[in-house]
Amino acid sequence: MRIAIKYSMDDIQVAIARAIEFISPPPLGIGKAIGRLAFIAEFPGHISKGTTIQVFNEAGLIYFKPTAGDLKPLMAFPTVVALLMQYREEPSNPDRSTPQPQPQPTMLDRQFESLGFKPQT
Repeated sequence: MRIAIKYSMDDIQVAIARAIEFISPPPLGIGKAIGRLAFIAEFPGHISKGTTIQVFNEAGLIYFKPTAGDLKPLMAFPTVVALLMQYREEPSNPDRSTPQPQPQPTMLDRQFESLGFKPQT
C-alpha cells in the first residue's frame, strides 16, 4: 500500500482496499486480528468505517487476552490502542465474546469518523 501511495497508483490502492473489505474471515487469533487492525489504522482513508469496526470488534473480543507482543503492531497508533482498551472495558458492551455481524452506529462509529476513516459505502 505504501508503494502504491508513493507512486500514485490509485487503481492498486483501490484493489488493496477492496481486498481488505471483502475478506471477512471467521474470528482470527488475536495476533492476526490486531495485525489487520494495524494495517487498517495505517491507511484510514482507504478502508470504510464499517470494515474498520468489524475488524475492531474481532480484535476486541474479551476472550482474547492480548499481550504486549500481540499489541506491538498497534503501538504506532496509540489512539486505536486506547480505544480498544476502552471498548474492552465498556460496561455497556456486555456481550463482546462474539463478533457483531452488522455493527450499528455507536460510539465506535463516531470515534472512527474522528480518526479519519472514510464513510461506509
